[in-house]
Amino acid sequence: MIKKYTLKHLIFDFHDYKVWANGVELTIDHKAVEVFKLLAENAGKTIRIDDFMDKVWTNKPSGPEVVTAAIARLRKIFKITGLDEQIVTVHKVGYRFEPKLDSTQRQPTHISKWLWLLLGFLLVSLSINFKQYLNEPTELSLKNSNAFAITPESKSNMTQIYVLRHAEKSSYDESDPDLSEYGVNHAKYWKSVLQHITFDQIYTTDFKRNIKTAAIISKGSGVEAEVYHPMSFEVLKFINKIKGQKALIIGHSNTIPDMLNRIIGESKYPPMSHKNYNTLHLVTIDNNGNTASTVLNIEMPQ
Repeated sequence: MIKKYTLKHLIFDFHDYKVWANGVELTIDHKAVEVFKLLAENAGKTIRIDDFMDKVWTNKPSGPEVVTAAIARLRKIFKITGLDEQIVTVHKVGYRFEPKLDSTQRQPTHISKWLWLLLGFLLVSLSINFKQYLNEPTELSLKNSNAFAITPESKSNMTQIYVLRHAEKSSYDESDPDLSEYGVNHAKYWKSVLQHITFDQIYTTDFKRNIKTAAIISKGSGVEAEVYHPMSFEVLKFINKIKGQKALIIGHSNTIPDMLNRIIGESKYPPMSHKNYNTLHLVTIDNNGNTASTVLNIEMPQ
C-alpha cells in the first residue's frame, strides 16, 4: 500500500490525509483522499462504485452519490493546480485514474542558447548605473556590440516568459495594500532592468500592488496589462496564447513557484520566501515545446 503519491507538483499524503502543491497545503477532506488512494493504487484500472463504497465508506450508511461528490472534489484540485483531467468516468460502472503527461513535462538537459542570450542581455544592462535610471533613464546602444547577436522577432518563434513578484507593499495588515514608496522605486528599477525587452503581453493579478508594479514597468510601452487568476491558471492555454512572444507575469511569492513548475513540467522551484523581492525568473520554450529556465537574483542599489 502506498503512503504518498506525487503527480508532477501535486503530492497526496495518504498517511496524514493531506494534499500539497509545491509546499502549499490544499483543503480537501479525508474521504476524497481515500478515494484517490484507491484510484492511484489501481492506476489504469476501472474501480466500480460498489468497490468505493465497500472500501472507503465501510459500515457507514451512504449512497453512491458520495463517490460522485468525492470525484468532483478531486477534479477541482486538479483544475486549480493546473493539471489536465486525470480521472475518467466509466459510464454506469465507476472511475479510472489515468495520469496524463503534456509537452510542458519535457525536462531540459541544458540551458538553451536563447536563455544564455537573455542572460547576456540582462547582464549588459545591469552593468549600467541603475541609480541614474530612477531619475533619467539612459539609452543603452547594442548596435555595435559583438558580444552576442539578437535574432529579429520575425525570425524567431521562441517563447520567452519573464516572471516577477510585485514590488514591496505599503502594509502587511491590509488585505489589498498599495505599493510603498520603496516599492514604487523598486518597480521603477525593474523597469530599467527590463527596458530593452519589448513585451508583447503583460499579466498581473487583480491586487493593487501587482497592478501598480505592472503599470510602472509597462509605462510608455503601449501594452496594457491583462488580469490573470493564479488558482485557475491553465498552462497549455497560456503557452499557446503567447507562443513566439515575450510575456511578463507579475505574481506573488506563494504562487510564482507553482506557476513556474507547471510551465516547465517539473518540481524545480521550491516555495519562495515572502521576503524575496529580488528574483527574476526566465523561461524559454522552443517550437518543440522544450523548456529551459533559470533565475537571477538582482538587488536594487541602495
